[in-house]
Amino acid sequence: MKLIEDILADAQTLRDELALQIKLGTAEAREEFEKLEPHLQKLKEKTKEIAEVAGDTAKELAIAAELGIEADSTEDLKTALQLAAEELREGFRKIRKSM
Repeated sequence: MKLIEDILADAQTLRDELALQIKLGTAEAREEFEKLEPHLQKLKEKTKEIAEVAGDTAKELAIAAELGIEADSTEDLKTALQLAAEELREGFRKIRKSM
């Protein structure tokens, strides 16, 4: 889970930097930012929940289902969370490049 937490921390840092710049940014960048914001918060919350129940595969997979992730194992879940975190990070990077 450390890798996922690191990716989410990087996404959060990008998000914080963009939040400061977004006030002066374009409407398009602001819209993209607003779309990503709730996804980052939800993923951070669910990743924390999964870390708290680590080892209880049934609970981990139930939380994954809440995120709309189909996983048959804890390893599938970790891979899906990592991909989701990376997508968020890339979304924030894309906004930063457009500014």
